[in-house]
Amino acid sequence: MAKQKQPLSPEQAEIKAMKKEKSSNGWTKFWAIVLALVLAAGTFVLGQSTAKKAVEAAGVGTSTPGGTTTTPGGTTTTPDDEVSMFPEDPQGGETTPGGETTPGGETTPGGEANAPEAKHTKESVAKALNEATAKAAKASYSFERTAKFTRDIDVGGLTKILDGIIKGVDKNSDLNSVVGGFLGIKKDPIKADVKNGKGEGFDGKYMLKATKLTAADIQSFKIDGNKYQVQIVNCTNPDANSAWAHASDDYITFAQVNESIAGAVGNAVKVVPEGSTATYKNILITAVIENGNITSYEYKYTFDATIVIKAGLTANGSGAAEMNSKFTNFKY
Repeated sequence: MAKQKQPLSPEQAEIKAMKKEKSSNGWTKFWAIVLALVLAAGTFVLGQSTAKKAVEAAGVGTSTPGGTTTTPGGTTTTPDDEVSMFPEDPQGGETTPGGETTPGGETTPGGEANAPEAKHTKESVAKALNEATAKAAKASYSFERTAKFTRDIDVGGLTKILDGIIKGVDKNSDLNSVVGGFLGIKKDPIKADVKNGKGEGFDGKYMLKATKLTAADIQSFKIDGNKYQVQIVNCTNPDANSAWAHASDDYITFAQVNESIAGAVGNAVKVVPEGSTATYKNILITAVIENGNITSYEYKYTFDATIVIKAGLTANGSGAAEMNSKFTNFKY
């Protein structure tokens, strides 16, 4: 008599279906399920048997983590001291005590700004970018976004285990590529054309945004003819009211991460905002503005994070990356 196959658990059935499909959304959800279940391995929430089933369903054997609590994979970083990217430039955003920028950065003996010689201020630079991007955001243009890790994802003792499971499912993937898929850090650039401020086939947060910059958002700047280079202040755990959010929607919050995880696997695994940090720094916007219209636009920044992951027990992860987006071929 033929041996009857044991019915698949819901997790196994979903993994099996998505392994066949590998659609963009399905494949991302697949990785979310695998990572979440393995991170929960050995805990009192899901137990080792659940993690074992996930590993078996992924087709990579039956070994599971030993149930130990992982140690932090890296040191929590704090924002660097706010240093101007243009310390030598006379218009590099170096301000006098009165807050006004002078062509030579000179102050009067009494410490007052030499206002009559002032050419640009943080206020005037913010105003110029806000007005130009308001028009550019509604225009047609092309963009290309590249991103790469500068420090590999480290989840302490689980790093090698997760990498092994991932490569067992897809030999061309690893922990960096899987986590990068959630963060928009991919091997190939994201390229798209936007028509009259509208585009399809990519995350809308990568589009050029009508900036709402204030003087307080600008750390330093340099202006050479029609070329504006503007350094945005560092942002840790940005939200809609942060300096970087006034310039772009290209950032992610822990609430959004947890929402994505919950959509795939429920609340078994989540990022704990308390103790987690995501720092956006070295943020530089470069824009060429001619007759009030942007003809080219670029922003780049570095990102590093240390996160606390709760999955019954607590795991700690860290990593760093850099992003670069270029906008060209503007048509108004």
